[in-house]
This record gives sequence, structure tokens and C-alpha cells, in this order.
Amino acid sequence: MKKNRKDNAKKERIIMIASSAFVLTALTMTGIYMQSGEEKSQDDGYTLDFTSLEENLESKSLEIAQNNSNKNTSGKLPDVTNQNLFDLEDDLDYMPLEAGSGNIEIPGLTTVQGEENLTQEKPSDGKDTSTGQEASPEESGQEAVNVEQPPVEQSVGEAVSPEQAVAQQPAEPIEQAPAEQAPMEPVNTEPVEDAWNGPELHFAESDGLLRPLEGEALIPFSMDGGVYFSTLDVYKYNPALMLAAQEGTSILACAAGRVIDIYEDAEIGQAVTMDLGDGYQLTYGQLKGLNVALNSYVNAGDMIGSVAAPTKYYCVEGANLYLKLTQNGTPVDPELLFR
Repeated sequence: MKKNRKDNAKKERIIMIASSAFVLTALTMTGIYMQSGEEKSQDDGYTLDFTSLEENLESKSLEIAQNNSNKNTSGKLPDVTNQNLFDLEDDLDYMPLEAGSGNIEIPGLTTVQGEENLTQEKPSDGKDTSTGQEASPEESGQEAVNVEQPPVEQSVGEAVSPEQAVAQQPAEPIEQAPAEQAPMEPVNTEPVEDAWNGPELHFAESDGLLRPLEGEALIPFSMDGGVYFSTLDVYKYNPALMLAAQEGTSILACAAGRVIDIYEDAEIGQAVTMDLGDGYQLTYGQLKGLNVALNSYVNAGDMIGSVAAPTKYYCVEGANLYLKLTQNGTPVDPELLFR
């Protein structure tokens, strides 16, 4: 039994070794085949024959050398080398100079020192220096003048032409007649006040104020310290007096006066300001259904309007009358003047 097992194990090893060798051989042959195929596909149509290029280059060089020799023998294109360069210089009519030296001279085009210039410029006066005669207007480049005028001498004693003298003369200013202006009307700078034909206004704190409605102080007057505003949830100064009231309650005038302003305000809604006289002004806020007009006179106790719904600044406090009294702009507590 042991001998059979050993034989079987040897057979299995031989089979595994043979299989591995076969697989490796197959893979090697497959790689060689694929590589040869790729090289063939890359070389198709892209192979360069460098031997033919070398042959063509040699043939072109021989052809160029032959053409040069033919030209030298015919005399059309001399072979200029470093050795015969000095021979060519001897054949020239002038010595070549370095560019930029300023002494380059070419026969027939430039003059030699000591000789006069071949071309001479004509002076501005129109005379030809070679003949001494005056040049025509076409030759001198100047316009012909019909009337001869004597030259005008400058302050330095040099004579100038009439055309230059005219150009040098300063232009005389052209006087223009002053434009007629309409007489200006006097402007009235005094302030325009509304016409008031009513009785003369006077007020004193001793006269007191009527209560505009029956109601307790919802938010008291306070300029010494902050009071609490429930809707805003803040403590702040209060230059007015808020009286609690039901919406629609009638509001009576606290004192006689003149209506000087009617306006809308985001905090106190519709408002009316009255001038009581002697610098006192009284403002009623949170109103609706006004019974007064601008610039009208109101007696004490007359109905001004009624209490409106509270604005968003007093939605927690509820409906109320806003009452503010000032003397020359300084807030005064109106509750102290109620009688």
C-alpha cells in the first residue's frame, strides 16, 4: 500500500511538472507571435531606407560641385575665397570702408573733399546761386504776389517778406456789442406766512388744559428716565402722554388754537398739530374721522376727531390717544396742566 501511494505521488508530480512546462511554452510562443505581429503592423508603410538617402546626398553633392566648376570656367560667377579677396580690392576704384565711419565715398554719387556739391539748395528768397537770377514762383515753391510790397523791417533790423509780416501782425480783437439784458425783478427773500385772519393766540400754563377724553394714563410722560413700552419691549424716554381709550371715542380740543399741520406717521398714525400761541404747540395722535381743517381755528372743547385703532407700535397696549405738548420745541408734561 505504501509503495502504491509513493508511485501515485510521483506520477502526480510528473504530470504537474509536464503541465506547467506545457503552459509556459504555450504562453511564450503566444507572446513571440503577438510581438512579431505588432512590429510588422508598425513597420508597414513607415519604413525609411537611409541607404538611399545617403546615395541621393552624394549624387546631389557631385552635381553641385560640377555646376560650380562649369560656372567658374564660363566666367559668370567667380569663386570668391579668402585668398583672392584682396585681388578683388585692387580692381575697385575706391577703398571699401567700414560702415558707420562717415567717410564712405562712392564715385559718381558723392563728392570728394575740395570740390563743390553737385546739387545746391535754393535759398528761401527765390534766387538761384548758380546763375544769380531770381527763380520763378513755380521753381521757388512760393505763391506769386501780384502787388509788389516793400519788405518790412523787424525790430532787430532783419528784413522779412510781406507774407511773413502779415502773419506776424497780431489779430485785432473784434468788439461785440453788449447784449441787452432784461431788468431783473427784485426777489422777495422774506418768508411767506399763511394768511391768518383769526383771533390773536395766547397760552400760559396757568390757563391749564381740558381733558380730551376720560381715560387713565396708559404710558406716562417721562423725560427724566425710561418708561416701559410693552409692544417694543424696551425702556425709553417718552416726550408725550398716552391716554387709554376705546376705539371710536370722541376727542375734544384741550385749548383754543390754530391747526398748522395734519399728517400721517408710522408710529402715531394720523395726527393734528395746533398752535396755541406764545410758543406752545399741542399734537394729537392715533386719530381718525377728523373734524378740523388745515389753518382753521378751533375753540377749547370742540371735537377734533375720534380714537383710531392702535398702530403696530401699540398693539399690546391697545387703543389710546397720543398727546404731546411742547414750548419752543421742549416737551412739557400735559397731565400736570389738566384742570
